[in-house]
Amino acid sequence: MKIVLALFLCLWMAACGSRRLPSVRQAADEFFLEIGENRLDEAYESTAFSFRARSSFKNFQAIAKELGLATGTVACNWTKEEIKDNDVKLTGEVMTASGTGIAVSVTFIEERGAWRVFSLLTPNESGKKEEDRFSLMGKGDAFIRSVNQEVPNEERLQEMVERSLTLFGNAIHTQNFHEFYTNVSQAWQNQLTEKQLKSAFQPFIDAKVTIDIKSSKPIFDKPPEINSEGLLVLLGHYDTKPYATTFRLRFIHEFPFWKLYGLEVQLRN
Repeated sequence: MKIVLALFLCLWMAACGSRRLPSVRQAADEFFLEIGENRLDEAYESTAFSFRARSSFKNFQAIAKELGLATGTVACNWTKEEIKDNDVKLTGEVMTASGTGIAVSVTFIEERGAWRVFSLLTPNESGKKEEDRFSLMGKGDAFIRSVNQEVPNEERLQEMVERSLTLFGNAIHTQNFHEFYTNVSQAWQNQLTEKQLKSAFQPFIDAKVTIDIKSSKPIFDKPPEINSEGLLVLLGHYDTKPYATTFRLRFIHEFPFWKLYGLEVQLRN
């Protein structure tokens, strides 16, 4: 009688456990669906505590957008499932609405009565090795401070663009980059000298390029955002005549200001 009762209890507990937890694949599909529908806050909050301890929401948001996961998830194709101790690893591909397939390896753990994302790996730039781009571990205090900053308001963003391009235009016109160089970020100065910076833009000087933005306001072609490198990226143009002035500016946060870290300027019809 005791043996039968014990067997009944084991079966009852197993049945309760199976009802309590959905399948790992179902949990994975729901997680990527939330990201694809831009419900990034819900997706982030559904992850395991240890995942959130390694990645702030803003970093999670930036990486998800850069990988293309937030463009609309169509389907998940899981090709491999590995069970080890108390975690389950799924390997496969997430198909987005743009038709892009993104290779992922996701490890789930059981936590708070559900399967929750413990880690999410994607191929690095070479495609030969997986990396955890969502983790802030080992990226340094300066990076973490930058990636967790708020994007400045519209008025401040316009001021940053106007100041940067005005200083750059003056440098080209006078062929003297001293003032421009002293106003860029320390991080950019650490990478090149004033002479090297001038040399990089020598074609502008030789072509006698004129950058006159005084009579117009910058138009942002994409919403300004802080990327996964902790850089504030501003992409847009000025409706200058006869050529439009297009720009891509990158800023890094060096307390208490955002300072210029990179600049690309073109004049287009």
